[in-house]
Amino acid sequence: MSGRRILVVDDNEDILRLVDEALTMAGYEVTTATCGAEAVRKGSLCLPDLVLLDIMMPDADGYQVYERLRAKPSPGLVCPIIFLTAHKDIDHKLLGFRKGAVDYITKPFHISELVARVKVHLHEDEPTGGDLPNPLTEREREVVRLLAHGKTYKQVAHALRLSQSTVRNHLHNVYQKLNVVDRAQAVIVSRDNGWI
Repeated sequence: MSGRRILVVDDNEDILRLVDEALTMAGYEVTTATCGAEAVRKGSLCLPDLVLLDIMMPDADGYQVYERLRAKPSPGLVCPIIFLTAHKDIDHKLLGFRKGAVDYITKPFHISELVARVKVHLHEDEPTGGDLPNPLTEREREVVRLLAHGKTYKQVAHALRLSQSTVRNHLHNVYQKLNVVDRAQAVIVSRDNGWI
């Protein structure tokens, strides 16, 4: 049993129940919330290791909830956040990643895929790693490591004392070196190979 804590936020109670049951059976401690205000309150209390967050909710959109979770209690949650949504277009996905999400799952989804993605972002069932030489510079690894912890470009830039454009340049180099197209893939490849 994992014992890791996951906060699941969705206003659709059927989806909430399905995800809760699957993650509980996988050994996680699950806390659920059906609205943004409840998510912020419960997130402050349970201090989750990962958050699954619906984007379209009646009281606040997931992006607003994400920002409130990150801000409270100071310094806010630093765990990975995965957006769950019916939005399938690339603009919404990119906005989610710009906001700092580590992954973006579109509805409808296969529950086994959702559980697998949760395990990846919690570093569970990891391959032993180290089979490939590390093509990343130390600075590129630092950027990917911070992004893996849900930091935004602005937060990464501040933490590493770089400009946001320099952070983007490092990430562009990472994408090319790892032959990936987004930050989630960069994080997964880097973790799978033991580079971060």
